[in-house]
Parts: sequence; structure tokens; C-alpha cells
Amino acid sequence: MAVTKHYRVDGSDNYTVTYKQKWNGTYEIRCSQHPHNPQSTNVNDCHLYSDGRVCVSKGKEPRTLDKAKAIGIAFCEGYSQYVRTGRFPNGRKRVNV
Repeated sequence: MAVTKHYRVDGSDNYTVTYKQKWNGTYEIRCSQHPHNPQSTNVNDCHLYSDGRVCVSKGKEPRTLDKAKAIGIAFCEGYSQYVRTGRFPNGRKRVNV
């Protein structure tokens, strides 16, 4: 089962993010709509694979839909900052889902 959500960041950046539970119980997060990226497309910089998967550290994959949504929202906010500044914010972030 997959859940698709639409987000708007900074009043103008539109995102479409899909959360799909995998066979092992973790969730895969894919972003199919996002702002144009004029910066590097290297996954280490923008945290987005060329196939639309959001990069999540190995071993940190979400096991609940709420956790996946929190990661998805944090990704969208970070990606918007990245496309504007070339810098993806790191560190912890608190998100209410």
C-alpha cells in the first residue's frame, strides 16, 4: 500500500511525496514533484536519487508511516533551502505529523 501526499514549502515550492511500505516493514520515500534543482544533483548534496527516492541513512529507514512522513516533510523543507542556497541543512529537526 502506498500513500501520496502533496506539500507546499515557502508558499511556492510544490512537492508530491509517496510513502510505500516495503517487504521488510520499512518505508520507501519517493519525491516525484519538486522544484528545479540548479545545484549539484549528487545524492550526497541534495539527498535525492535520480529515480526520485529520498536518501535515508542505512539503518535509519522509517518503520512507521508517521516517521516516514516526518522524514518526507523534513526533506522537502531542506530541499527547498538547498535549491536556493546550495546548502542542505543537516541536524535534527522536529516535525509534527
